[in-house]
Amino acid sequence: MSNKYEIKRKLYRRGSSYEITIPKAILWNIDLSRKYSVIFNQKKKQWYIKLDEFGKDRKTGIVRRLYKRGSSYETTLPIQLLFNLDLSKKYNVIFTLDKEWYIKLEEI
Repeated sequence: MSNKYEIKRKLYRRGSSYEITIPKAILWNIDLSRKYSVIFNQKKKQWYIKLDEFGKDRKTGIVRRLYKRGSSYETTLPIQLLFNLDLSKKYNVIFTLDKEWYIKLEEI
């Protein structure tokens, strides 16, 4: 049995960008009174994310800002994750915990 947990969130369009809500399970370990960046990296055709303090030092990967909207925290998906998708269709973003938080897009 694997040690994987999955959380689904909808991918939604806001203006010309596509955004996701970051699950609370990912945010439990950080101090939300500080500003954070979401760092997207790719390993073997899988994308993973991690949170790092905003402006701390040089980041490797694609950096997007984590921002608060109402009671939730959101970020913009990099365009590299949206390649080869039919953006006229709806998608879920699946967060999978397997030592790191991996994300993948699934058509609804």
